Amino acid sequence: MYKGKIISEDQVDTFRMPSLEDKRGSGEDIFKKAEDIQRKAYEEGYKAGEKAGRAEGERQAEILVEKIGNILSELVEFRREFVKSMESQVVELSIAIAKRILIDEISTKPELIVSIVKEALKRLQKSGKITIRMNPSVHEIFLKKKQELTDIHEYIEFEVNPNTPLTGPVVVSETEEVVTDLDSLVENIRKELADVSNN
Repeated sequence: MYKGKIISEDQVDTFRMPSLEDKRGSGEDIFKKAEDIQRKAYEEGYKAGEKAGRAEGERQAEILVEKIGNILSELVEFRREFVKSMESQVVELSIAIAKRILIDEISTKPELIVSIVKEALKRLQKSGKITIRMNPSVHEIFLKKKQELTDIHEYIEFEVNPNTPLTGPVVVSETEEVVTDLDSLVENIRKELADVSNN
């Protein structure tokens, strides 16, 4: 059973197989389009990666800058504490060295004790009797320099006392007493330096 019809030629359309080239272009066009797509994807990926990398780099740089700031603050505080702790040691060492030098100098030139007493006399009031208490080992030096002392103050008398330090005669007026002992002078300097460093 064939149900065929006879068709005339003018009723027949020729069938042609569709060409891939017509609809999709040539093979070169396909590769070119694929390369364009690949290039665009690469560029977009690169830009996205670059943007993410820059953001991450900035975040890490901020963290690093903060750490550096903290380290610098700690260094400044450490330096301040170090200088403060060393200051008292340096002062003590300086005072000990100065005291040793003075004692050595007085040992070689005992007449320096007279110079210290002269300075003490200049600071006292000029009225009344002044007594200079001294160690017996320096009494001879004071006797030789008595004229220089009486030029500063007219009424001076010497009192020899073995308990008086060798390096520190005591100058006593009717109202004041001036200690010229090196230990006392050094201690006064130490106290003044401590007051200065505390302020």
